[in-house]
Amino acid sequence: MKKKRIAFLALAVLMSVSGCSGSTQNGDVDHKEEENMDTEKKLLTADELIRLAGISEEQYRDVDLEQFIKDFEITEDDIETLNIGLLLEEYSDTETEDVSDLLRGGITERTSDFTEGVSAVAFLENINTDNECVYYDLEEGKRYRASHAYLFSDLSQAEAETYAEGQQLVDALDEQGVFSWSSQSSEEEIVDGQYMVLAVAYDDGTVFRVSADGILSQLLPDSYVAVRDMLLD
Repeated sequence: MKKKRIAFLALAVLMSVSGCSGSTQNGDVDHKEEENMDTEKKLLTADELIRLAGISEEQYRDVDLEQFIKDFEITEDDIETLNIGLLLEEYSDTETEDVSDLLRGGITERTSDFTEGVSAVAFLENINTDNECVYYDLEEGKRYRASHAYLFSDLSQAEAETYAEGQQLVDALDEQGVFSWSSQSSEEEIVDGQYMVLAVAYDDGTVFRVSADGILSQLLPDSYVAVRDMLLD
């Protein structure tokens, strides 16, 4: 996972720049840590990092600097001890687990055997700008939950929970009639827009997908509430 790799990178880079210093330097570090125990750690802003570390636009072009700073907990004191340029290079090359294609077109539609060979389930609901997102990786026995749609572009943004009830989940979706639902969209303009998409992926590369855009209670069967609560529980 990305967080584990980030932690390893930070430790490796810190060790490489600090080297094998003498006892005097170690004593200074210990003293510094004691001083920082009573003060809140103030992270740099993206602009401060660019200025203090002297990094170029080319170095951070593909990196979300605010997230980068949070992941490494970078303060002004860290500028001298961390190789920011190297960390940015490694950070931008970090592979992410992107499953966002499940929520949009481009994947062959599943037309039969909806409960066989399921590999993943993804669900997104947006009501009045509030998001509910969950992804079930049934092959790995994991579940990811977040309150923003970015979850699907990088699963490491959420801590994985162990999930061993994949087939029960699929059977429950079937019992609620989900695989007979069809996508709906309101013809009227909605001021407080609502949107949902439920996608079930299969090990042969196909996907069952249903979405609704409008007032969900008017577009979807009454069982939608039960399905929603089951997926987010």
